[in-house]
Parts: sequence; structure tokens; C-alpha cells
Amino acid sequence: MKIRTLAFLLLFAIISCDGTLGGFETRRFPISKQKLNSAFDTLFSKHPEYIIPDKWKSYDVWGYWGKNSLEARTFYLKSNPEEMYYVSFIGDEEMLKDTTHIDIAIRSVFTRRHLKWLKEEDCNDKEKERIEERFDREIISKLEEYTNVKAIRQN
Repeated sequence: MKIRTLAFLLLFAIISCDGTLGGFETRRFPISKQKLNSAFDTLFSKHPEYIIPDKWKSYDVWGYWGKNSLEARTFYLKSNPEEMYYVSFIGDEEMLKDTTHIDIAIRSVFTRRHLKWLKEEDCNDKEKERIEERFDREIISKLEEYTNVKAIRQN
């Protein structure tokens, strides 16, 4: 990677985020983390359009922010509005071992319009609900299909 690109990404990270992640509404799946991970693999296999395209990879800077330690997935959504969702498991190490349920949530959203990652608190109520509904429609519904369980949306 060129030094200029790396410098831009680091500057972009500092300007775009204060180092903490909030979270949109949680989705609780009544299955183990292992089963949900398998469903994520199936989702990306059956729907490669959700994989970050080359033209957007430079915006996937989670490793630079130190957030790569979170177990997370980034979903690219091409249709208008073009955006990415950074989605992670919720909970500490013990909670993630629970085989009765696993929680996930959108932690941040990247939009072409803003050219930065936005936390929940950066979005107005109308935008939050649009994002939550799109997440349910495009991602959660497919995960429910692959796991044969219904996710519970929690505030």
C-alpha cells in the first residue's frame, strides 16, 4: 500500500470516528454463535453482491481503528442508497459462548453521501428506521431462512 494512501486512511479514521462504537437495535437469534457464523458463510456464498467491492475496500478501515478484534462482518448494499453496514456480535466472551442465543447489531454505517462511517447517534430517527428496515429485509431475513429461526429485534 502506498504511504500516501495509508496516511489518508489514518487521517480519515481519526476525523471520522472518536474511537467508540454505539449500536443500532440488537437482533437476538435463539441459536449458537457457531450456527449464526455458518449462516453468515451461506449468505455470502449465495449472495456475493454483499461482499465489499474493490471500489469500496479503501473505506473498510476497521483494522486501522483497532476494531478488527471484534467479531464482525461488513455488508455492502449496492442499491440506492449505496452503503455498507458494519455488523458485530454483541457481548463479552462469556456471552458469546452461550449456545441458547446470540446477539448482533449494526455498529456503524458507511454512506456514499457522507463518505464516512456513521454511528447510530449520527442518524436522525427517520434514517435509523430506514437502515433498520433495510437490514431486516436484506440481511436478517436471509439469516432467519438459513438458520430456520426468527430473530427478535430489541431496543
